Amino acid sequence: MTAASFSSIQPNMRSQSVVEQPLSLKQGQVFHGNIKKLYPNQTAEVQVGNQKMIAKLEVPLKAGDSHYFQVTSVKPELQLKVVTGALPQTSSPSVQIQQLMDSLQLPKTPTMQALVQHMVKEQIPLSKDQLVQAEQWIKNLPPQVKLADAVQAIQRMSEMKLPFTNEIFRSIISGGDKTGLNTLLDSLKQTLQSDQSLPPAQKAAIQQTLNQITQPLSKELGGTIVGKALETLLSPNSSVSDKSSLLSMLKEVGLVPRQASISNFLTPPSTTSASSKTESQGTIGQQLIQLHQSTPSQVQTNVQALQNSIQQNQLLSNEVKLQLQTQLQRLENTPVNSQAWKTSMKTMTNEIVKAFASLSQSAPLQTDVQGNAPKEHILSLLQSLNGTAPNSKVFQQLTSLASQSTQIPVQQVLSQAELAVQSGVNQKTIELAMKQVLQDLGFSYEAKLGQLGSNLTQMSETLKPQLLALLQDPSISMPMKEVADTIITRMNGLQILSGENGPQHQLLMQVPLDFLGKKMDATLQWNGRMKEDGKIDSNYARVMFYLDLNALKETVIDMQVQNRVVTVTIFNENDALQAVAEPFKEALKDGLQALDYQLSGVFMKPFEKQPIPGLDRQHQVPTQGVDIKI
Repeated sequence: MTAASFSSIQPNMRSQSVVEQPLSLKQGQVFHGNIKKLYPNQTAEVQVGNQKMIAKLEVPLKAGDSHYFQVTSVKPELQLKVVTGALPQTSSPSVQIQQLMDSLQLPKTPTMQALVQHMVKEQIPLSKDQLVQAEQWIKNLPPQVKLADAVQAIQRMSEMKLPFTNEIFRSIISGGDKTGLNTLLDSLKQTLQSDQSLPPAQKAAIQQTLNQITQPLSKELGGTIVGKALETLLSPNSSVSDKSSLLSMLKEVGLVPRQASISNFLTPPSTTSASSKTESQGTIGQQLIQLHQSTPSQVQTNVQALQNSIQQNQLLSNEVKLQLQTQLQRLENTPVNSQAWKTSMKTMTNEIVKAFASLSQSAPLQTDVQGNAPKEHILSLLQSLNGTAPNSKVFQQLTSLASQSTQIPVQQVLSQAELAVQSGVNQKTIELAMKQVLQDLGFSYEAKLGQLGSNLTQMSETLKPQLLALLQDPSISMPMKEVADTIITRMNGLQILSGENGPQHQLLMQVPLDFLGKKMDATLQWNGRMKEDGKIDSNYARVMFYLDLNALKETVIDMQVQNRVVTVTIFNENDALQAVAEPFKEALKDGLQALDYQLSGVFMKPFEKQPIPGLDRQHQVPTQGVDIKI
């Protein structure tokens, strides 16, 4: 996206918490300090910024003077070497920087001068070797990366006490990149299509993972597709050709047996199959099978069990429950295995399937108390009735198959299913989609590796471990490795920039979303503080959303919470946004009140674009050319 980057609207709390942390020095590092007091044996109290330390000096110095020191030893005691002579308080920063560069014999390139200038101003302790190393890293960066971003990354590495490696440096640069992950994932897709070095199975696995990421509602869409297909198959008004196309699609993903026909695709087995035995005894599908296979003495018990399950199901309407209960009562008085029994059982089976098929379209995202949506009930019914055991990703496979199909009946079902799911999207759906995307990306892959009970097989199917495997394979082409490395570096950068900083906590997250063909990149930056018990303080926080939307384009939402009073500022260039947002303000106010928050106001502002000055963070200088002043 082209909106401001993370550091463009950076809260002050991060830098404040960094200053409060104890200074940690390493051998070889150079820093500016003032001699406050002198003690025997060439020991002195040295002040660095707001912190004081006791160090042993190699030469006698005068109290009150300031110098640049180099750490020669940290154990068993801190020992300092004087790098420059006493610096007069009247000397300009440029003179001090020049003197320091001469003393350290540093190359006088523009990059090195910018590094030393920033180090001096922000009092960042770096060694000569680190400065030379950092200059080389910056020279090898892509031209679109600004010097200000690179210097800030070096500072972050020092503040966070991270290993001084090129990989960490690149990760921090990439983690602060404003370009959404959708762009990187599109590059991966294109490279996958043309790359010949990957084994077909490995390529197919990565492509399937990408499909799940770019279509977070593919499972919900697949459930609605199967519901619409079943409704068509059970309708007497549908043509044979339409039914044939849809039945073939269900066979392809294993939802119905290969030998099934239009007239018997819901015919239950004569005995309980192995797959249906694994079903919970409490599911409607399993109880329906038991009723199909009842002996005369079992009918009443099995009818009662099915009646209870239908009555307790929260998804079915009272009208549908009454119809099914009436049908079941008729069965109790019908001789088992008679033609009337078989006809009534078939009718009732079809009615139960049609009830959940209809729900998968009218309420595809609604769930019962067990968390099961209509699609889970349909899957249970088909598994029990047909004795099939489809793949755990059957709904995603169905969505993919329908999207690639050229058959008109399948395309029509797909279009109707998309409209049904789109109409049911709400805040919980978006939350579900975001969680699913982050899980499929593998953002928390390393953290889960150390957790007991983690499903390693499921974790290995996420994108990050798949890309890591590519980097370790010497047979994979260089273009493929480069795009994989770029995505992993971005993920690592977001993780590095998220975490605790003293009492403060920061979280950075990028989520590429694709809601039924509508793409958007969502970037979240959350800053808050922790209470003494280690829990997040919900009274104070700052949450920023960086969005790249189809209609509104670049949009930044800045939400600040102070003592549970919420102020929302929306940055966008669209003048009509104020009128569009007005009807939603009351709903926002009511929603916040329900959570014990008070809405102070919602404000619309345009972006303020300004030229980039020098490396002066005191004035909240942006690093991407857009400064939003709060």
